[in-house]
Amino acid sequence: MSTSRRRPCTAEEARARYRQAQAYLEVARTVMSDTGRPDDYDYNHVAAGLAVLASIAASDALCCRLLGERSRGQNHRDAIGLVATVRFGDGDETVRSRRAREAAGAVATALDLKDASHYGATLLETPQVRKLLRAAANLVGAASSAMGQKR
Repeated sequence: MSTSRRRPCTAEEARARYRQAQAYLEVARTVMSDTGRPDDYDYNHVAAGLAVLASIAASDALCCRLLGERSRGQNHRDAIGLVATVRFGDGDETVRSRRAREAAGAVATALDLKDASHYGATLLETPQVRKLLRAAANLVGAASSAMGQKR
């Protein structure tokens, strides 16, 4: 049985994780190929793994910046609930709550395919890789929005 653990983190750590998320996403986009050649599947699989890392780093940045803590438990899925509590960007509570749920959903998408993208022998298909890249881009965008906010 795993227990939910959180670790305090600073605004400086949030910025560092945000920069890492941006870098992972940029490299994932560079590696991704849409040609459909058999050789491309290996690269797309790598792009998927990088997109997962971008998602995790972005969710850490988001939580560190706005909550001053991030999930550090053995169960990576604990991060989903924590991300769901952040409020960022403009709008009323309803809008900001919806935005947090969407970010939490993006974390769930990344974690759903984490094992397959990092450890799987079966390569991910192009639609799955695109889905991961979208999730990562959404989380990096959320973290970017949060970077300008005060805690």
